[in-house]
Amino acid sequence: MPKYTQYRYAINAIGHIQSAKTLFQSAKSLNGFSKDYLYRSGELLIVIKKAIILLAIKLNNKMKRKILLIFLLILTAGVYAQKTPPRIKVYLLGTFHFAQANNYNVLDEVHQKSIQELNDVIVGIKPEKIFIERMPEFEKDNKIDSIYTAWLNSTDEMKSRNEIWQVAFKVGKRLGHKKLYQCDNPGNYGTIYSKIAEYVREYNQQEILSYKARGTTTPLTKKVNTDSLRNSVTLLDYIKWLNSKEVQSSSQAHYINVYPQAGNTDVYNFGQNYLLGTELTVDWYRRNIYIYSKIINQLNYEENSIFLLMGNDHMPIIRHLFESNPYFEVVDVEKWLGKTSIKNQ
Repeated sequence: MPKYTQYRYAINAIGHIQSAKTLFQSAKSLNGFSKDYLYRSGELLIVIKKAIILLAIKLNNKMKRKILLIFLLILTAGVYAQKTPPRIKVYLLGTFHFAQANNYNVLDEVHQKSIQELNDVIVGIKPEKIFIERMPEFEKDNKIDSIYTAWLNSTDEMKSRNEIWQVAFKVGKRLGHKKLYQCDNPGNYGTIYSKIAEYVREYNQQEILSYKARGTTTPLTKKVNTDSLRNSVTLLDYIKWLNSKEVQSSSQAHYINVYPQAGNTDVYNFGQNYLLGTELTVDWYRRNIYIYSKIINQLNYEENSIFLLMGNDHMPIIRHLFESNPYFEVVDVEKWLGKTSIKNQ
């Protein structure tokens, strides 16, 4: 290869190297630098690696090629370990709605003790942000921020039976959090379900909603008397049972194999009540995707971990969304909360 050609390759490669080093060093020197910025710096170095390898191939002198490749290893060795940002750990806890449970008062001493044990576990994982089932767009009505701030400055016992107050408020206070993050989104479950129930009665499809039709799944929470079960075990063990893979997967299954079979299901006959039940499944997914979106849009991607407290049925979809996002790592609930002692029938 002519020398002037070698020089041209060398000058181009050195120019790329200098640009990458400048970008990478500026990213590192920023106070609270962006992980994504640093990631892009690493991506640029991948391009430079290719340029250097090409230059090494073009050079005739074996010694020059060896020196150049050694320089490549030195340049990139300390960068690739930092190329992929650490994933944010996601802790998901499905719950029943404490205040709506029949013949069950979470303010009773035995349940308060169990809630304390649950909260101890959550405090132990040290989430940096706590997300709750409230709609942020209605903060002017909910006043969660002001209520929580008042709670932080109070020494009174928590008298509300709601799980947000009993778990999220108490955990947030113990962790020194100044704010809880709202992420719920409205859905039309009640309205659509009423239409489905009316249709199945009129057109003799009751076996679908009673889980007797072919291809339908009965949620485990419908196979037992949950009121009786709650009163026979500790609150903590019941929460563990709700979050078990068996319970959550059966719940998710019925959203995708029960409701889509209801309504006018003649796919060649588009008309009134066409795939009526599917509307409920679509609305359920829509709500949970919005919940997920509200969570990630309240992050700066510098968090190490986050925690979500929400109704149990939401968790399978939300978990799938976070598991599909390479910036997050969903921690298996059994690993941080423990396994239930309740045996499924």
